[in-house]
Amino acid sequence: MAVPRKPRLIFQASVRRKPFFRRFAWASLATVAALAAALALDYSAGRGLLDAALAAVGRAVGLLAALLFGLRALANLWRGLRRRSEDLRFFDKGFVWTRGQDQHKYGWSQLVVYREGGGGFYAGRRPLIQWGGHTLTMQDGRRFKVTGVHGDLREFARAVRRYAASVTGARMARALREEKPVRLHPRLTVWPGGIEAGSQEIPWAEVDVRLRNRTLVISRRAESGAFRVVRRYNVRKVNNVGGLMELVTATIPNYQPERLKKRDEVYG
Repeated sequence: MAVPRKPRLIFQASVRRKPFFRRFAWASLATVAALAAALALDYSAGRGLLDAALAAVGRAVGLLAALLFGLRALANLWRGLRRRSEDLRFFDKGFVWTRGQDQHKYGWSQLVVYREGGGGFYAGRRPLIQWGGHTLTMQDGRRFKVTGVHGDLREFARAVRRYAASVTGARMARALREEKPVRLHPRLTVWPGGIEAGSQEIPWAEVDVRLRNRTLVISRRAESGAFRVVRRYNVRKVNNVGGLMELVTATIPNYQPERLKKRDEVYG
């Protein structure tokens, strides 16, 4: 009898509230110190112990530093008050998300919508600044969002993308077999007979779907045989892009068999 394989950990992150309060305390102390330095320079200039012009420059620098440290203190206080301690563990079979005393366990088969809505600027492997987040919506309606506070958003996307694509692609295919349309964006819907992009309904025999960097490109075959771009979408605003690419990879060759002969034809 085969022993069930232990789930393989692919991504984990922990968020704690205490570091935010600790940063708030240090930033508050720095704010007070900067204000004290500015006042000391002002006092010294008033007593004739320091050149007035030099004191004015030092006072301006001190006040600017106090402002920056004050904003940093407020930001950390706000984050510490709003956030709860969290533990995220993503496996090849599902994930466990612990928020405070609540623990949520899901298998990948329960995923309904996955959207890679996060972005950022990076210096090599180091995130400089990140915004948005990657969202997972489950069958029971519960929604989870992985943001920059949980770590490198690129690393998370690389870890979970293929599992999300597999299950959402299969879910979309099942919906189409049941003659149900699947809406991925207000201006993008997949129908049993093809894709509706913007105001154009494109049958499977005439459509091409590609990912170019962070853009989803929908094209239509013209009378000349060449494909012309119909619409472009920012993938951060489209649900289940990976599932869509799984679907078109399996579907389009059935309607365009002549393209199977072209070995350089790659979807996504």
